[in-house]
Amino acid sequence: MRIPTRALGIAVASAAMLSAGISPAMAADGHVYVHVVSPQGGDAGGSSYADLDFKSATQVVYNNWVINDTCPGDGYRVIARARALLSNGNWANGVWHEDDGTCESDAWGPYDNKELNTSASIVKAGIQVCVDLGATLKCESEFLPR
Repeated sequence: MRIPTRALGIAVASAAMLSAGISPAMAADGHVYVHVVSPQGGDAGGSSYADLDFKSATQVVYNNWVINDTCPGDGYRVIARARALLSNGNWANGVWHEDDGTCESDAWGPYDNKELNTSASIVKAGIQVCVDLGATLKCESEFLPR
């Protein structure tokens, strides 16, 4: 049986990608940005952004990660964490990080190489940013699919 050269080349390239651990369904690394508005509205609240680098099915690295308390100051602290939805339906959460809460303060970050390692495959990963109201949190999230 004769196999066309083009078909053979595609098959060889596909086999090489699979043996190298690269599959067509690999995650698209990228930038996430999320903003949450405090109860007083307007520009008050917080924001966070990062560049996500999917290292494997169970690991994502956060680079250039920044958390910022946005002005005018509302007296609430702003916190953010890495977050991922796993293939088993559970959420994996990183530790909370915070901006120290004033309009004049520097933002938290930028930080590189912050890892989120999970026990199951990641479906989507991103950032959750919250305004800490004391008894409750007001949060927003943004994710990239893996």
